[in-house]
Parts: sequence; structure tokens; C-alpha cells
Amino acid sequence: MNFCERCNIVCNDERCPQCGRKKLRAVNEDDFCLVAQVDRYFGDSLKENLEIENIECVLLPYGTVVNTKFALPLESYLLYVRYKDSEYVRQILKDNNF
Repeated sequence: MNFCERCNIVCNDERCPQCGRKKLRAVNEDDFCLVAQVDRYFGDSLKENLEIENIECVLLPYGTVVNTKFALPLESYLLYVRYKDSEYVRQILKDNNF
């Protein structure tokens, strides 16, 4: 599996599917990888549950320019977890219809 350090995406390709970058490297177990975009409420709940299971995750706020312009909270998060935990978290998302 290859890893794009710019986009934090894991892929089988020789180019990043997000940015097209060719300089990919082999993914490491501790690399934080983009797993999904989740809504704010589910993301907050998921983070709490993952912390209980000692799984580190990062939630980056993500949303529209309109919310930013009016200083409103963004409506969703980009969810990042370490590569070693990514399949487990993907299964949780799948079980919860995300």
C-alpha cells in the first residue's frame, strides 16, 4: 500500500487519487490516514468511543465557506486514524451506515 503525505490517503496506485502526486511511499503502521467525512455529532461520539478503546483519532473541522464567513460551526469532520486502526474504524463506520 502506498501513502500520500500531502493528502494522508492510502492507495494501491502509483499516483495519489486525490492530488495526482507521484512521490508516494510505503504506508507505515503509525501514519494518520484519512478514513471518512463524518457529521459533527457522530464524529464527537465516535472520538469518545475510540478513546475508550485506546485508538487515537483526529477530527478536522470541514464544511462550507458560508459557515466560515458567518463564524458558524462547520457541519462535519474529516476523520483520521493510524493506519493500523483504519480497517477497524472503517468497519465501525460501515456498521453505522456511514
